[in-house]
Amino acid sequence: MSRMDELTTLCRVIEAKSFSRAAETLGLTQPAVSMQIKALEEAYGAELLHRSGFEILPTEVGRLVYEYACQILRLYEESQQQVQSLSGRLAGSLWIGASSGPGEGLLPVLLGKFKQEHPAIRVGLRVGDSREILEAVFSRQLELGFVGRLRRDRHLTFEPFLNDQLVLVAPASHPWARVRTIPYEELLTAPLILQQQGSGATSVLQDALREQGLSLRELNVVMELGLQESAKAAVQAGFGVTLISRLGVREELETGKLVEIDVEGFALRRQIYVCYNRSAPLSSLAQTFLDFANQAKGGASGG
Repeated sequence: MSRMDELTTLCRVIEAKSFSRAAETLGLTQPAVSMQIKALEEAYGAELLHRSGFEILPTEVGRLVYEYACQILRLYEESQQQVQSLSGRLAGSLWIGASSGPGEGLLPVLLGKFKQEHPAIRVGLRVGDSREILEAVFSRQLELGFVGRLRRDRHLTFEPFLNDQLVLVAPASHPWARVRTIPYEELLTAPLILQQQGSGATSVLQDALREQGLSLRELNVVMELGLQESAKAAVQAGFGVTLISRLGVREELETGKLVEIDVEGFALRRQIYVCYNRSAPLSSLAQTFLDFANQAKGGASGG
């Protein structure tokens, strides 16, 4: 097993915070992952990981090695891609990230279609809140990030990618499901389930409320959960309603599991951006995928 493989395994364990999840991602057994980490720790002469509760976290040395490993792996992938490009072939690995709106519906479809056209490549998608994905792009763990919010940072470049809309959804058994439209005032008192701070959806809602002279504290927030999947599950279980990306809830609306509710005088539209680190040019693989995604996004998003 090469040292490059061991560095890759370390990165996946730290990102997944779990040996078992990293093993699943890498297509390895958990003992094989443990052996690679042990070999790497012996090479550095230091402990790289420790267990904290149910999570695996890096030690101080592990965090330092992780930062260098991300850069080493990125340069290795770039060198592979550049060599392949000389022969006119597209190969190598592409790791991108996305917030839960585009990441749970649109991007998997785009990556799948891209992989069909270029079977020699490997693709990976990391889904998190916008803040998490931007940090990963900043530290060059990911080459591209598709997010629903901007960040003032001279190291990052943002380009508009897709228009999205936040919609209010309720379970099919909710009284609002029969009327389908409510006055704005009812939204302020409804049991509302929010996605976690740092998500694009919550940031857009905060900005819209601020324009009305309001804040989240003035809403009836009954739960603040993780990302879209958690919020959708809580709504379907009847614990409240939520404002969520239309991109991420299309299937539930089509099947009738959830119902979209119009709020009079309250429409939340947002821009989905693609972000990359301007300190290094995009690899040929990343640029090819971005060009492909810009052309194919309409069909993949359903309109």
